[in-house]
Amino acid sequence: QSSQGCWRCLFSLEAFSIEQKVRVSLCLHDNIQLQLIEVLRWAESLEALLTNQYGLAVFRHFLRSEFSEENLDFWLAVEKFKRSRPLGKMAIRASKIYDEFISTKAARQVNVDSSVRESTNQSLRLRIFGLMETDSYPRFLKSHLYAQLANQDNSHILTNHLF
Repeated sequence: QSSQGCWRCLFSLEAFSIEQKVRVSLCLHDNIQLQLIEVLRWAESLEALLTNQYGLAVFRHFLRSEFSEENLDFWLAVEKFKRSRPLGKMAIRASKIYDEFISTKAARQVNVDSSVRESTNQSLRLRIFGLMETDSYPRFLKSHLYAQLANQDNSHILTNHLF
């Protein structure tokens, strides 16, 4: 517990990771602890943030607060698509990604212009990653949420509990 009070009172987050079907709950009162050094690594690059399960959960929370979580969900869906097997199901998965994120009728349409919309999934994935890297990610690093995590006196600042 830091001098600022109970972490649970300062920040409570449950982020559902659709690509892993895992719920991550972050607070100091659970068992597995995240080191401050891990939080500071998130500032090195967007890749470092997205490849860390806690960083991904906190970033998702941040994007949700800015109503731009669909960009992360699209990027994760395309990453999952790239790893998908068997090849016969790839067309179905590609269609689902298009319908959910790219189509002009998509409820969770990603924020890209019409010329990009006509390009391939690879181009879109890179565009959305670039958008997050140059827009959402720098704002996240300057956010009160990240500052709270990065400036804890206690080196054990987060925990997770998988359901």
